[in-house]
Amino acid sequence: MKIYPLAFLFFHFFALSLGAQTTDAVASFDSGYVETGNPFVLHLSVPAHLGQPANVDFSPWETLLPAQNILGSTGWQNRDGRWANDISLIAFDSAQLWLPPLGIALSDGVTLQTNPLELNVLPTPAPDELAEMNGIKDIRREHADWTDFLLPFAIIGGAVLVLALAVWWFLLRKKKSGLLAERVLRLPPHELARRQLAELERRGYWQRGEIKTYYSELTRILREYLEHRFQIPALESASDDILRQLGERSLPESLLVPLAELFRWADLAKFAKAVPPESFHAQALREARRLVEQTQPRETTEMPAGATTPAASQVA
Repeated sequence: MKIYPLAFLFFHFFALSLGAQTTDAVASFDSGYVETGNPFVLHLSVPAHLGQPANVDFSPWETLLPAQNILGSTGWQNRDGRWANDISLIAFDSAQLWLPPLGIALSDGVTLQTNPLELNVLPTPAPDELAEMNGIKDIRREHADWTDFLLPFAIIGGAVLVLALAVWWFLLRKKKSGLLAERVLRLPPHELARRQLAELERRGYWQRGEIKTYYSELTRILREYLEHRFQIPALESASDDILRQLGERSLPESLLVPLAELFRWADLAKFAKAVPPESFHAQALREARRLVEQTQPRETTEMPAGATTPAASQVA
């Protein structure tokens, strides 16, 4: 999967700046790097004056870090003027995870959104790689004695036993938790966009009057899709630049015009506190879905023998 560190960094700080205007919910890891199979801790906190939180909505992470990957938590504790909760998790697949904000529900019914996070899950190094990294070199050996093999055999036997237990535990847990399902990170851009748009609709932001949040999430989903589908820096570009680059890629006017209107109202809602017409909220979601459906790659039919091979995909 192609990664755009600069684009994500821009999105990360942009989302943080927006979140800082409406919530004090904070999420963080001890480190942005963790090895597969090693537990790590997610720290959540909210100001104490808001009251003790009721629960945390992990559904935005379900396809990246499903609920079965949560090992436990300390529960909400009042520490230094903030309600804090430390949650232990584990990841089994190496990947660069872009984790969206989590919802923290308060006792008065208000839901706070945390900042987004990035987590790099690294594959556990093999023993020979560890040796090479540590600069271990062979030494001059003495004459072999049978007692010299007792410790190596014991170590090898113990390692085999531990490895067998680890494989058994991993396969059992994988079967129970359904980790054989495809991760979102492996989904093609159009399928990921479909799922994110469905989740956005389910949250019902505009129905609750959260217009700015609704258009921020909608344009983020579209920008992420356009960046991966057309290889343009959509996450870090202004709306006009995105439209220009799409025009250079021959995107039809039937898609460019509605997209320009969507970006215009979204920018007004996000930066000028304007409220689009009530009927436009649902229309914007429909136009976003139509853009994804009509620009997703299409498999071409097989050509007769001797004919020129067409491109592998095309815009609908």
